[in-house]
Amino acid sequence: MHFKRESMRHTIPCIQWSKVLITFLTASCLVLCALNPLLPVQEALASGPSQATPFSPSLTNTPKIPSARSTINDIYFMTEQYPPFNYRDGGRLKGISIDILNGMLKEMNATISSNNVRHLPWARAYKTVLQTPGTCLFVMTRTPDREHLFRWVGPIMPTTIAIMAPKSAHLIIRQLADLKKYTIAALPDDIGHTLLVKNGQPLAKLTTNPYAEGIIEMMLKKRVDAWAYEESVASFFIRKCGHDPHEFESVFVLTQAELYFAFNIETPDHIISTFQRAFDTIKAHGDVDEIIHRYIP
Repeated sequence: MHFKRESMRHTIPCIQWSKVLITFLTASCLVLCALNPLLPVQEALASGPSQATPFSPSLTNTPKIPSARSTINDIYFMTEQYPPFNYRDGGRLKGISIDILNGMLKEMNATISSNNVRHLPWARAYKTVLQTPGTCLFVMTRTPDREHLFRWVGPIMPTTIAIMAPKSAHLIIRQLADLKKYTIAALPDDIGHTLLVKNGQPLAKLTTNPYAEGIIEMMLKKRVDAWAYEESVASFFIRKCGHDPHEFESVFVLTQAELYFAFNIETPDHIISTFQRAFDTIKAHGDVDEIIHRYIP
């Protein structure tokens, strides 16, 4: 009996302390919830799908992840400075692909337009469309290496990626191996850059610059020998910088392909098919050719 009474004297305080501890923890949780009203929201996000409002480019920089219920109005469009296909001029986006996109959206009775398109550096936009569902980047050269990375709508028109150089440099390039003798500039992650890397251009002979105007200046100052880029776009930038495109020449063709709208690989089938039908419709009506000839006589 002595043992039992001694045990009970120790047990009762333990029970009382347990009740005190539980009361304290409960009060602490209530205080935390009062101070942090987002806590239940955070727990909901961690435990299940978000019921967030539809994506609006003007409100957020994070593209909306598509679902089976996604529509054409949910796509986060991106483009770069790549005239005459897409470029910013006087605060407005212009170009062949911009006008074609507007034609497609009108055909689909969309509530968005090219005003929803984000103008970004190519490397940033390329990384976004590669990794983020619900995004589209245009225009993009469709190549075998990129084929499985994106979903495609088009084709818009043919494109030639070449090695451009001042005629005064007298560069002679007959095969890919000859490129290794020269320092070639390219925009990072652009098709020209990708092709140079794929074909083994030494890193010491490969220079990147995110701005076409900067590369033109580098060529004229003889800091690089040539430029890997799309022919017509290179000519546009050369003219814009106040130089005569006829003073430059294409010394080697890296590839000839076609330009497309490139969607993230996880874009739902119904989105891709809707865009492709709209493109095919305006192309059949002659709108695509008319737009192209408006910029490239």
